[in-house]
Amino acid sequence: MHRWLLLAYPRDYRRERGAEILETVRAMAPARRGPRLVANLIGHGLRARLGRPASRSVAVWATVFTLACALFGASFATWVAWTGSRPLDHSELAGVVRQLYPGDPAGDIADAEPPAVFVVYGSPLSWDSVDDLLFGDGGEYAPATIAASFDRLPGGDRAQTLTGLRQRLEAAGWDSRGPVYSNSYECIPDAPQCDPATIPSDITVYAMRGDNVLDIHLYGPGTTPVMDLAMARATPWTVYPAGIAGFLVAALSAWFLFGWASRRTEHGGPLTRASANLLYGTGMFLWWAPILFSAPLVLLHHTGEPHFRWHPLWEWLGQPTLSLPFLLGGLSLTAALTLTALPQRRPADRPLAHS
Repeated sequence: MHRWLLLAYPRDYRRERGAEILETVRAMAPARRGPRLVANLIGHGLRARLGRPASRSVAVWATVFTLACALFGASFATWVAWTGSRPLDHSELAGVVRQLYPGDPAGDIADAEPPAVFVVYGSPLSWDSVDDLLFGDGGEYAPATIAASFDRLPGGDRAQTLTGLRQRLEAAGWDSRGPVYSNSYECIPDAPQCDPATIPSDITVYAMRGDNVLDIHLYGPGTTPVMDLAMARATPWTVYPAGIAGFLVAALSAWFLFGWASRRTEHGGPLTRASANLLYGTGMFLWWAPILFSAPLVLLHHTGEPHFRWHPLWEWLGQPTLSLPFLLGGLSLTAALTLTALPQRRPADRPLAHS
């Protein structure tokens, strides 16, 4: 088994010192068996892959790169898992509406299924969506929903409608949360025409049953429609193991890739090292800035109102809202790797002087 663990070390290192490592392990094995020895071998092997034995910061930069790649890898894996979720069914929504309000038909019920699990302005992702994703409207890429709207409140007024709604949800086996009140519109604080006490409020109730999630909105006075129900799918259970697997695979691959690039530039020329470091730093800034900006905002959003379904992982990473910095960062890192992969001159051995 210990021979397999040597794969954590780079190939040249294994050829030069592999036999010595195995002899040392066999000598120490009786006293240090088990996970501790395995972890020691793997940890030293992964550090050896980075080269630069005198550097104290190379492991930090490798960790920064590895963590970013792992998060994006987990995000992609969860997206793949999401695509296998059960399609939305308009007849299922119509059944929910009839169950909640048997005597008050909705003004409009969706009569077609969404074209994809995730949509941009109601359409599946395509090349036509590139402008939206790269230039400010990436937040419109979201899980598809189907909706039913009411042109009059089924309960007569909002208070009665809200009370009756929560009772019907409970009777039908839905787990509900809310209500959440929010302003129907925003105005500039402290402006003379802005009186917070007079701004009408919207009411939102969240409910979940099985893999169905409902967002029910009661809008402020003077709006049409006055109420709607939006149905979406809950997060599939496969998203969680897929995310973990994607994180681990991407992390291991990123560490090996960074180690290869680090060893390639370790003995390279000053210009190559400086250029590679500049491109790497630019790429990491463009990748991490959206993450550090978006993650706290999404966390505040989640703690500020109830959620039966957490926002997809890529939204925590600022994607695809800030996909342009991600793309530019990827191009910068690709340029750094390309520069690293170029053939490098090694100093030739000096011939011995002859007398």
